[in-house]
Amino acid sequence: MDEKSNVPQRIYPSTPLEQPVAASEQQQALLQPAPPTYSQATGATPTTAPDAAHIVVITPGAPLAYGPAPVDIQCPYCHNYTRTRLRFKPTSRTHLIALLLCLFQLYCFVCLPYCIGSCMNTAHYCGLCDRYLGTYVRE
Repeated sequence: MDEKSNVPQRIYPSTPLEQPVAASEQQQALLQPAPPTYSQATGATPTTAPDAAHIVVITPGAPLAYGPAPVDIQCPYCHNYTRTRLRFKPTSRTHLIALLLCLFQLYCFVCLPYCIGSCMNTAHYCGLCDRYLGTYVRE
C-alpha cells in the first residue's frame, strides 16, 4: 500500500467559499436595477417642456351656499365625498316664537319651535370627520 491511500481525503476546501461582503455592497446587490426611462424604452428623443408651462388643478369646492337639506360634498378637511350631517341651532327668532306662544297662553306649544327644523338655522358638518362646514341662515 502506498502512503497516499492512508491519508484521509478532504471533502471541503481549506478556504471558505464565501467571501466577506460589506453591508453597503449587500444592499446594492439586493436592490433591483431601475427601469429604463420612457425615451430609452421607446427609442424616442426626449422633448423639453416650455419654460412658462403652468399646471392647473381643478377640484370641486364647497357649494356657494348651503341649504336646508343635506348636501353631497367633498370635505375640505378629510377630502372624502360624503353627505353633510345637519344640526339645528335655535335663533332669536325661535325664542321669539316661543315667547309669543307663552303670551297667548299656549303653554303646550312652547316647545314646538324648538322641535321644528324650519324655525332654526341649519349647521352643516362632514358626515365622516364631523368637522364644521357651514351654516344655512333662515331669514
